[in-house]
Amino acid sequence: LHSIPTHHTHSESCNVRCKRVITSCSLYKHCNTMNNTIRRPLRSSIFFSRTLQSTNPRKLFWQENLRSSNPRTALGCIFHFSSAPPLSSAKRYIASNSIAASLNGAIFEGESTNATHTSKRNGSKSAKRESTSFATPLFQSLVERLKSNKQTCTVVESSCGGLISASLMSVPGSSTVYFGGTVAYSTKRSGKLLCGDEDLHKRLLNVSPENKPIDSNPENWHNLHFDPMLSEETQQYIQSKIQWTREAALAYCRHLDTDFAIAEGGATGPTFRPEGMKAGFAVLAVAGHRKGSDEIEILAQRVVYSDSADRTDNMRLFADSAADLCIEVLNAGPEVSADVNGISTEYTQMDDEWDATETLLFDRSSGIRNNSEIMKDFYQRPDAMHVVVRGATEVLFATSKELALAPYKDIHGTYATTFFDRRTFLGRLGPEQTPLFALFLPEDAATPDEKSYFANTRTRAPMLTPLHNELALTATAYINWQKTHQYCNVCGSPLELIYGGTCSKCTNKNGETHFHWPRQDPSIIVLVTNPSSTHALLARSPRHPPYLYTALAGFVEAGENMECAVAREVYEESGVAVDGNSVEYVGSQSWPFPRSCMIGFHAKTHSSRNVDELAAINIDPDELVDAKWFEKEDVYQATRDADTMGAVMERKLVEERIASGGWNGKLFVPSKGVLARTLIDKWLESN
Repeated sequence: LHSIPTHHTHSESCNVRCKRVITSCSLYKHCNTMNNTIRRPLRSSIFFSRTLQSTNPRKLFWQENLRSSNPRTALGCIFHFSSAPPLSSAKRYIASNSIAASLNGAIFEGESTNATHTSKRNGSKSAKRESTSFATPLFQSLVERLKSNKQTCTVVESSCGGLISASLMSVPGSSTVYFGGTVAYSTKRSGKLLCGDEDLHKRLLNVSPENKPIDSNPENWHNLHFDPMLSEETQQYIQSKIQWTREAALAYCRHLDTDFAIAEGGATGPTFRPEGMKAGFAVLAVAGHRKGSDEIEILAQRVVYSDSADRTDNMRLFADSAADLCIEVLNAGPEVSADVNGISTEYTQMDDEWDATETLLFDRSSGIRNNSEIMKDFYQRPDAMHVVVRGATEVLFATSKELALAPYKDIHGTYATTFFDRRTFLGRLGPEQTPLFALFLPEDAATPDEKSYFANTRTRAPMLTPLHNELALTATAYINWQKTHQYCNVCGSPLELIYGGTCSKCTNKNGETHFHWPRQDPSIIVLVTNPSSTHALLARSPRHPPYLYTALAGFVEAGENMECAVAREVYEESGVAVDGNSVEYVGSQSWPFPRSCMIGFHAKTHSSRNVDELAAINIDPDELVDAKWFEKEDVYQATRDADTMGAVMERKLVEERIASGGWNGKLFVPSKGVLARTLIDKWLESN
């Protein structure tokens, strides 16, 4: 230890520190005289790297000590890791070197956003955070959905190496829905693993790229268009995996007699056989029975492209994508399941956090709306895309996460010309700057094709990706404004739309011209907690489904600031007094139902001698049906239930699920994607 410098650079990738060394540890005699400096030399990644194969003497020092045959070498040591990967690397290293016994009960603590953490604070129930395990939230949701539907699944996977199966099995209770599966890493050598089906083995071998030339006709590949940068060999390889997963999913669903079969095949890296491949990909297929049919068919298929050649990261990415695709099938239902003739494509980055630069793909182009020549050209372009709105409450979906942005050339013959004449310009989309319009249709309009479907904007848009959610809400805001503002509020003259439908002016004949633009009304929404933050105040309004409680909200009055609006609304609706100094801004969200902009806050009640005391509630019956204080543990479980069910703000869905016995809890909270849920999640994550 004396040979280790005390001034080396801190490493963010593996912040390891020895928090305590027991006196019985053989190293203690070296450490005792360094009590004031022990933390400094042990702060960086000197214990474990990702590979744990280093010539750095500081790393080798600890590797050699861990290999020591002296069982007292690491007795009582606590290795504290700031992120999960080094912790798992350490455990793998220990296991692979057969020195677990020599650690003699050493404790490993992992501290990260996914770390297992249980604590008791202020007398509350233990606050839990999800553990770093195979059972990711997507697989937890998948198992819960299968259990509530009383459905089963099986898996046949290739490049994921059993991770899909392991992730399913890691979820408690999965044995009731998962029948087991197969890892067919080498098709050529896995014949006996494939349910003993020799015909299946032959079919899978037949679709391998060595035995089948590339088919350049996209119609034969279900309108799948490859990136032109991919080599022909790579395209052929992807085509073979499309066929491979189809055949495997159908056969496994039939052999194991399950409701669904998930098949995966692809390439994870770090080296690739096809020339020109630099990052991984996977083809996913879900086979199953449609409701009322005994026939097994492909319900959904997707090609997922990664931006990485890291095998471990890609295996995790593709496994989660498989769960996500199966959840989409379960959410969509038989009437809107993906058609066999369509294969969706997904480009995914390793970091599953939303990147704010995604919004840069949507340019509102406000500076060119008044340029008549440019706008005329946009209206005539055959590649112009459309957010299709039916009535004022529904938008056209392609999947549960994406809108069907229909191009003009595909839908101009479906609807009357008058509808296209009144399109509203939303902006330009993507690097190609393709014009994007909102197309408003009557309430009885049909879908333009069999693959897309209309769904309620208020309850379903939160399930969309951030970009598509913004597009849906923007189109909805314009239609609501245009429907309710048809006359000038100054002179009463009829209004006509200009600037691509984003502005209107009156038709006054007296020489006066008045312009009108859409507006948003500021509204506050606030999650109120007690001073010790162990309980949250949630309320249910008459329009909410049974058991759905959410944060309190209300409009900001004229001349009122946001903080005052928070205190006033909370007191008026619940009778609870808020500490004005505790009000903290969290975020905002457009909510065009009809024209609000929600501004979100956290706030606490006034402190008393007992910080755990819960303020008395006295609701306004004209505003609320009920309001309650909920413990953090109960709210956390409600978020899990909401993520499993999907659109919990949709009354019919919730009532059907309760009636079928698919849920027997006591609390729902809003789905992810709405500001109320963001307030709840940030509170849960705070401690």
